Amino acid sequence: MFRFLFILLLLLSGCSNSDLQSVKFISSTEFTELSDDFELIDVRTKSEYESGFIERGLNIDFFSDTFDSDVLSLNKNSKIILYCRTNNRSTKTANLLKRNGFKDISVLEGGITDWVKNGNDIVYPKLD
Repeated sequence: MFRFLFILLLLLSGCSNSDLQSVKFISSTEFTELSDDFELIDVRTKSEYESGFIERGLNIDFFSDTFDSDVLSLNKNSKIILYCRTNNRSTKTANLLKRNGFKDISVLEGGITDWVKNGNDIVYPKLD
């Protein structure tokens, strides 16, 4: 019984580590040095997005009913950079995209939390 549990634990931990290893993380410094040839996707909720977002960020709410179809409708040939609050939702999204044939996917390391902590600016939606 102990051997079975050990093997199961080993397999489960191996799966989560391989997901993290397959995701490319970029720092806020690397992000600011990029050319404009990418799509920036904010996978936070609408209310999180409205509290401030990174310029050019397109909001696709991770918890919306249409999330999978919305995010999978992005151009598979585009460079896509994802962010959320800390990396949890953006990493899961990166793995979803990779499993569906997207090639050039990166996650902003530390999410918007580290972005702001490192002194970078955020923008706010325009009020009508």
